[in-house]
Amino acid sequence: MGFPIYPDKHKLAAVLTADQMIEFRRQQGGLAGTPPPEVVILCLYKGVMKNFQLKHRSTRVNGFLGDLYLLNKKRGKIAVMGNFGIGSPVVASLADELIAWGVQRLVLFSLAGGLQPDLQSGDLVLGDRAVRDEGASYHYLPPAKYVEASPTFVSTISNALTQRGISHKVGGTWSTDAPYRESREEAVQFQGEGIQAVDMESGGLFAVSQARGAEAASVFVIGDSLAAPRWAAPPDMRVLHRRLKYMLGVLIETLG
Repeated sequence: MGFPIYPDKHKLAAVLTADQMIEFRRQQGGLAGTPPPEVVILCLYKGVMKNFQLKHRSTRVNGFLGDLYLLNKKRGKIAVMGNFGIGSPVVASLADELIAWGVQRLVLFSLAGGLQPDLQSGDLVLGDRAVRDEGASYHYLPPAKYVEASPTFVSTISNALTQRGISHKVGGTWSTDAPYRESREEAVQFQGEGIQAVDMESGGLFAVSQARGAEAASVFVIGDSLAAPRWAAPPDMRVLHRRLKYMLGVLIETLG
């Protein structure tokens, strides 16, 4: 007997929703009296989350998988979340819960692999769509090759970066659940289609945000590269660490 496949999975009623989970956690004492921020930056790079509260005055919020910090200087309207793992299913579940809590905008901030030859380690890419080569997005939206980020939100971030003189490219990302199964054939195909980077999470994040009526975008610092026939490792992780630390600070100020 084969496993049943439902192409219209997104139409089926869920047994448990994120709204129910948030209410359950409130009943158990989590999130008590804490209003949601307007924006959450989902930071996948653990290096800049280490000792976060020593670098940024903030209030930690309990009730979610991972560490969520409301920034004091932004009066709790912006939060940074980290140490929650990687992958589209994790980010999709978190996004669903955060939106159920009341968050309006979500930004994925991470390292990503470059697909275009002109992208160098440390370059910045602002994701405006994702190739759906992962599974979580199909639980929220009908099947399609791409899922779009929020155009207005992407434009707002891009304009803010430009005003600060920060060079960046706006383009698509290839979201896949299996980073060790990225093939040369796929990389060449998506490179030819103008896709800028490869990540794991944007497809799920964009789908959940669309389905739940929130806004989402991705900001990537390019690390390694799949643009050439052979994989190219980041040349200097210390330089990338400083770049990521700097860009997180920029995003905090920009989104504020």
